[in-house]
Amino acid sequence: MMTEHSDRIGDRLLNIGYINKHQLEEAIKYQKEHGGLIGEILIKNKSITKEDFESFINTSRFSRLGERLLQAQLINREQLNNAINYQKKNGGRIGNILVYLKYITQEKLDSFLKMDNKQKMPIGQMLVETGKITEKQLENAIELQKKSGGKLGEVLSFLKYITPEDLYRDLAIQNNIGRVGKNFNFQNSKKIPYDVALKYNAIIINERENSYLLAVREILNKDSIKEIESYLDKPVEQVLSTMVEIDNFWDQVYSYTQTEKSVFKLYDEQPENSAIVTFSKNQQIGILIILLVLIIMFILNYKAALFSINIFFQSIYAVMTALKLLIVMKGANRDAQLRFTQEEIDAIDEKELPIYTILIPVYKEKEVIKTLIKNIENIDYPQYKLDVCILLEEDDVETIEVIKSMNLPENYRAVIVPDCKPKTKPKACNYGLIRAKGKYVVIYDAEDRPEPDQLKKVYLCYKKLPDSYVCVQAKLNYFNSSQNILTKWFTQEYSMWFELLLVGIMQMNTPIPLGGTSNHFKIDFLREVGAWDPFNVTEDADLGVRLFKKGYKTAVVDSRTWEEANSRLGNWIRQRSRWIKGYMQTWLVHMRHPVKLYRSLGLEGFIGYQAMVLGTPLLPIINPFFWLMLIWWYVTKSLWIRSLFPGIFYYMAAFQLFFGNFMFVYTNTVGMYWVIRDCALKKKQPFSYGLIKYALLTPIYWMLMSVAAYKALFQLIKNPFYWEKTDHGLTSKRKNIILNRNIGA
Repeated sequence: MMTEHSDRIGDRLLNIGYINKHQLEEAIKYQKEHGGLIGEILIKNKSITKEDFESFINTSRFSRLGERLLQAQLINREQLNNAINYQKKNGGRIGNILVYLKYITQEKLDSFLKMDNKQKMPIGQMLVETGKITEKQLENAIELQKKSGGKLGEVLSFLKYITPEDLYRDLAIQNNIGRVGKNFNFQNSKKIPYDVALKYNAIIINERENSYLLAVREILNKDSIKEIESYLDKPVEQVLSTMVEIDNFWDQVYSYTQTEKSVFKLYDEQPENSAIVTFSKNQQIGILIILLVLIIMFILNYKAALFSINIFFQSIYAVMTALKLLIVMKGANRDAQLRFTQEEIDAIDEKELPIYTILIPVYKEKEVIKTLIKNIENIDYPQYKLDVCILLEEDDVETIEVIKSMNLPENYRAVIVPDCKPKTKPKACNYGLIRAKGKYVVIYDAEDRPEPDQLKKVYLCYKKLPDSYVCVQAKLNYFNSSQNILTKWFTQEYSMWFELLLVGIMQMNTPIPLGGTSNHFKIDFLREVGAWDPFNVTEDADLGVRLFKKGYKTAVVDSRTWEEANSRLGNWIRQRSRWIKGYMQTWLVHMRHPVKLYRSLGLEGFIGYQAMVLGTPLLPIINPFFWLMLIWWYVTKSLWIRSLFPGIFYYMAAFQLFFGNFMFVYTNTVGMYWVIRDCALKKKQPFSYGLIKYALLTPIYWMLMSVAAYKALFQLIKNPFYWEKTDHGLTSKRKNIILNRNIGA
């Protein structure tokens, strides 16, 4: 409810003689034309001095406790000034400080507070009456709050009507508790167990003779305080802190613990699911046995050995080809994706929308920061309900400086990830996840451009789906598809993968290897399964398997996130080799106990796992051998090659050569057509049908994948945890403008 006209700060200054009517009228006229706070305008116009205005505020009905004690002559001015100086340095409640400094007894303070007790007034009205915000600003904030919910203070801070520091200062006055100071002593902070501090988002920042100062962002109830005090030898006094202040405290007190958990949590809790060991002991023994058997076979009869190897891989190829065709057919069902109408989205009551955490890992990408922020601001979701965590590596000084120079709202947090091994995206995501505030969490890369309604669609997904669904995968595609031949191939591949293949897998009882971004999780379940493996360079695929093994399900939503396709060959090879290496890691991790995995996944899931996770690196590795044999046969007509394909095996190989290759090319074509048609129905034009013809050149793209696969195999042995950086921001500014228009960003 708005304050009456007589309660306005200007009127109250007039009534008690600080200003005259003409001065007030001039200030109001200026405020209507230029905006601003009436107090600041009066000071600027020299209608009142800054000292007199502050004196007025201090003696108002919202004055600080110290001023009211001074008026009651329970303390003197010198004592109050000493207490205020102590408070500025060390924080705390002024009354407790006065008692601590022995300027007043606890009995006299309690007696005064009992008589001085005032009715708690809403923070908005209080801010208006103390001249911190205008009535118009309060009206705007209340209107937004009525539409989207949330706390009024957070809305005011988001709208930048008030700084977080000023807001929390008045919240402290309103609730009669202290604020943090400038001096901190963290030596006793770890007396609170890490899990307890995390649970209550509370940290001890200082110690007195008879109490600890406990920094909190939200006032804790008596039971919470009682639990915290059970770990201490003295009582605690709460002091309010902004989110930025709390984050800084955490970095100083629990940085090592957070780093340790972001790196080793999965390994400590589920060592069998961690890629910290590339080859288990049993796998090493198994590989050695296979190599010995092959050597013996080659010594005894090399033709029989070659024949056996050929038939083995031909059979795998045939199964994977048939399975992929089946999956694509299932994915072609339009109802396989979760779809929502605009009417359903518009009907959402925004007050019901929960806090949504967005994790954005960034490394040496200062050029895309402004675009990143713009893309987040374009999301159709109450912005102050977004917990945006920009994950920055400690050694990325330039990007950190760019972020610090930007005047971002308080809900944007720059999370500095300590510089330690392994230096991977999943480690950074784990670090950010520890103190994420949302009910749901999503990962976006720095260059990602999610469709504006994506978060709302995911919210509707979770309302519609059974509780067993804990992940929703949005579809990925590329906004720079027409840049060159490489981006065209990349776009075709992604169109097939996310529009048909993943959607088809969702219809089957088999693990879904998640995409690298735009996977939306129920945050509690994500923490339960151990989050991401920092030692796996395709943490997304691995997480999809672990979710399935736990009995949790994944859905695909009809919403796209637009990314930047690699337009440079070297950059593409680095990225693709990392992906393939990660799939190798994932397969090795979960195949440490094949029988156990089979029982966990079932027959369908086990076959699907081999097709998707093993097939992704295996096919590009074995393809060159088949290509070379084919070329060698046509050139030389060698009899030893003919001997490898007797009878039915010849027809099987021929079928795969012609039908298999045709099918893989065809699925890329279908995937591309599917995206173009779907976007056309939504009146968007990201691609032209002219892209489809480049699918005929897909075999050249496969050759490049084989190069990346062999590089991945080499790195798996030499440097399994190395994360090769992919450069972004390679699309020209002019092209970006055109592309944004086409995708509706």
